[in-house]
Amino acid sequence: MTGIGDDVAVAIILVPLLALWVLALFDILVKRSDLSIGWKGIWSATVIFVPYVGVLIYAFVRPPAPAKRFGSEDPTATGQAIDQIHHLVADHETGAITDEQFATQKALIFGIASP
Repeated sequence: MTGIGDDVAVAIILVPLLALWVLALFDILVKRSDLSIGWKGIWSATVIFVPYVGVLIYAFVRPPAPAKRFGSEDPTATGQAIDQIHHLVADHETGAITDEQFATQKALIFGIASP
């Protein structure tokens, strides 16, 4: 006969493992848009049919997530940057700002060091 302590010990071990299993499947199927359908199928099958070992294999062997490219962040922020550039170009064309001020402001908008 098992006691309550044995059931708690099993729960303490199995619940985190189950959470890791679900997170690995979520990562494969939803978050990793860079993986092809074939690789998603292979990784999913590995994680599903060899549950805990498959999760460990995926965690250590999976390809790294691709780096985010410029402009792939929040679309509203990109829209704001475009509006700022339009205003900056208009000010530069009318002579309201100098070439140096234009270059400095453009660098600030794009988040790069000013020349």
